[in-house]
Amino acid sequence: MRRALLTSAIATLTTVVLGIITNKAHAQSSDRYTRGIKTLKRIGGTDYACALRPLQAFFPDLAQISVEYPFGDIMSRPGLDLKQREIVNVAALTALGSVRPTLKFHIHGMLNVGCTPQEVVETILHAVVYAGFPAAQDGITIAREVFKERKLEFKPVSSRPQGDRYQLGIQNLQQTEGDRVKTIATQFANLAPDLPRLIIEFARGEIWNRRGLSLKSREFATLVMVTALGNQSDSVETHVEGALRAGATETEIKELLLQMTVYAGYPKTLTAVTAAQQIFVNLKQRGIVAISPQPNLESRRQAETNEARYRRGLEALNQISKASGEAVVKSFEDIAPDLGRYILEFSYGEVFSRPNLDLKIRELATVSALTGLNTTASELPLKVHINGALNVGANCQEIVEAIIQMIPYVGFVKVQQAMALAEAVFQERNV
Repeated sequence: MRRALLTSAIATLTTVVLGIITNKAHAQSSDRYTRGIKTLKRIGGTDYACALRPLQAFFPDLAQISVEYPFGDIMSRPGLDLKQREIVNVAALTALGSVRPTLKFHIHGMLNVGCTPQEVVETILHAVVYAGFPAAQDGITIAREVFKERKLEFKPVSSRPQGDRYQLGIQNLQQTEGDRVKTIATQFANLAPDLPRLIIEFARGEIWNRRGLSLKSREFATLVMVTALGNQSDSVETHVEGALRAGATETEIKELLLQMTVYAGYPKTLTAVTAAQQIFVNLKQRGIVAISPQPNLESRRQAETNEARYRRGLEALNQISKASGEAVVKSFEDIAPDLGRYILEFSYGEVFSRPNLDLKIRELATVSALTGLNTTASELPLKVHINGALNVGANCQEIVEAIIQMIPYVGFVKVQQAMALAEAVFQERNV
């Protein structure tokens, strides 16, 4: 009898305790959801639930988690304001290149939390350096759609920096990387001397010095891009230190990386956190080293004028695509007028115009590279360069081989998708 009563008491107590735990869990979940909806409304505006509605009918648990974790747990945290959080979301999603609906939502989000249209454009253009032109072009196309939907009267102006690009690049590197300037400027000097020059003149001298986005925001954007792309631990360390030099706090950087669990996933984020942790340990031991003068670099100047690059780019573009360089530039005039110039000056004037490889080999190499990239953003460029390869003398079988060559390195699925695009181009051209 006593044993039966004890068993009954334990069962009753267990039921009560489980009930308390369950009720507490439900209450906590409810709090997270409520907090998430509040933040989601600030970011998404009047149509904040547009992405949730289909999920609520098809997969309600995922709809709930999509509010509770990203918006209730992460985006609602203190330590980083919503404006910076949305800048890094747009930066990371632009770099990924295959998440158009989410990128569009967060471009709206940037504007809803107080960012300007110019800040949107600058955040996306920054991806040219870290994710390439296809990602930036695709991001700008989506931004154009957002501006049109919102009936924004945005009149873009050129934000290109004034001054010698090489010296601007050196100054930017001194600000963000201190004594590593000389290493960057001389790395690969014997193997590929133009590579460090391009890093300094274009990446650092041109893009990092554009007006419209603060140095701190550019460091944040860069840090999330290299996190989202993965396998970039050295760059993570560099830009953690760069962000600190630009005025960021350790808390802000940790918040930024935590946010990337939502948009880049845990494996890539944890790899980046490991690299960030190491640089924080190093900095606590040695501090941030002060900038020292680099006299042998301060006398150098940019190799040639932007106009010379532009003219050479026009010539290369005409050979490759038979397209009008003026049309390429004008295609972005309504939202990002500098992007068209960059395509001509850098892609065609600097890279495709280089000696040692003819245009046919360069186009076939580009087809292989875009096959491996395999993002939504790279689909149109792949078709453009399949056409370009045909224009400079490649035949269909050579293009097919350039795509098949990638099977051992990127797998069959990506190659099949690229082959389908190639087939469509061949049919359009009747070759």
